[in-house]
Amino acid sequence: MTETTEIQQEVARAQPLCANCDTPMLGEFCHACGQPRKGMIRHLSGLMADFFDSVFNLDSRTLRTLWPLFARPGFLSNEYFAGRRTRYVTPLRLYVFLSVIAFFAVAAVSEVGDDQRLVRFDGGDAPVRALSDIDADERAALAELEPRRGSMPDAAFAALREGVRAGFEEERERSELWLERGLKVGERPPSEVTAAQPNPRGIRIGGDSPWHPLDNPVRIGWASDAMNAWLNRKIGALIANGLEAEKHPAKFVATIFGVAPQALLLILPLFALLLKLFYLFKRRLFMEHLIVALHSHSFLCLAILLQVLLSLLAGWSAGLPLLPRLFGVLGVLLWIWIPLYLLVAQKRIYGQGWPMTLWKYFLLGNCYMFLLTFGVVLNLFLALATL
Repeated sequence: MTETTEIQQEVARAQPLCANCDTPMLGEFCHACGQPRKGMIRHLSGLMADFFDSVFNLDSRTLRTLWPLFARPGFLSNEYFAGRRTRYVTPLRLYVFLSVIAFFAVAAVSEVGDDQRLVRFDGGDAPVRALSDIDADERAALAELEPRRGSMPDAAFAALREGVRAGFEEERERSELWLERGLKVGERPPSEVTAAQPNPRGIRIGGDSPWHPLDNPVRIGWASDAMNAWLNRKIGALIANGLEAEKHPAKFVATIFGVAPQALLLILPLFALLLKLFYLFKRRLFMEHLIVALHSHSFLCLAILLQVLLSLLAGWSAGLPLLPRLFGVLGVLLWIWIPLYLLVAQKRIYGQGWPMTLWKYFLLGNCYMFLLTFGVVLNLFLALATL
């Protein structure tokens, strides 16, 4: 025993000392004070390698993580719950890495020019029309619908007719508004935000009159004056950025993809809370459901990335025989695999029978679509706010 202790002491004396507390270093970190062996004063290549490893875990764990993430539903979550965590990329880093890469890839292949009108506010900058012309076009459009009356149910025809009427009524109200403001038929509404005209399109927020920061601001009764002033400044910025997005949609789309990972990250805790409620009697911790949510969304980001890759391969091989069709078939199979993967993962992780799993899968899917809609709307507002 004494001989073993002496050997250990000799090994300790042979180690370099911690620069902070002079304790022999037995690893990469000092066991006495916690200071790492490596500092910032070293070659830039070493710092960059540590950065990518710390942020993305780009090492052998990546390959051990990506394949089961794609091909083995529920495997990574169950491994994490079983305590086998070191061999895989952590769930949060995995999601951040894949979401950033996936949205970057989608943005790279999404060709949007400034001539494409993706964003329109209050009818856009279309010329003001005479009310008589709008009425005539409405009568003509309704007349064109009449031959279709006998080929569809009465309720469907009535809904289609009402939709046409609503569209022309919106255009009628818009033209009538601008005619009252002094514009002439054929003129376009102003599209520049100025101090004299902070709301050139006459956008209305919760009332019949257009929003104005001084004459008709948005006021919340329980909020302080400072909070209401901040809210109206943000509304003014959103209007200005909205008009900018209308003129330069390519910049707006690029901003959307830039903030999408952060916006979708905000709905992950809400989805985890849904899982907690649906599996309340499983007595799992909230963090377990959050890990399931992170792995599920990481899989979705990986599937999006693979779809982009298949689309690019199909385009590059357009002149070759069979390959474009093969990539197209693989893309269809991938779309089919996404809902099947999520269903099987839910079954394997929570261990309930198929009838109950299918029922909860259906309900969760509907709830998630609501959350996703919330995330998309939030993403649009964040994009406009940061344009």
